[in-house]
Amino acid sequence: MCYLNAIRLEVSPLWSTVKIGDTPSDIEEGLNAGMWTIGVTRTGNEAGLTVEEWNSATAAERSEVITRARTRLADAGAHYLVESAGECLDAIDEIAGRISSGERP
Repeated sequence: MCYLNAIRLEVSPLWSTVKIGDTPSDIEEGLNAGMWTIGVTRTGNEAGLTVEEWNSATAAERSEVITRARTRLADAGAHYLVESAGECLDAIDEIAGRISSGERP
């Protein structure tokens, strides 16, 4: 899917793009395409909680959910981890800086 999206958007090279995902397979897809990857922990599929379930969870339960998601996405090879998609901009800014200094994923 990453390749198809890049072709349709006429974006290249793929090392200049970012795959944001909430499952290990999302991260693996981005890595296999040669992209930077950002894993979403709290609001994604790895957490697996509805807003209501999250709001009713204890602090310890929330911490456990995030830790489990972080571990699975980090083990998949995510370059960055954020709790929600709304937090991706800082990671994208950092990636842009890394690309500017010659780094590749």
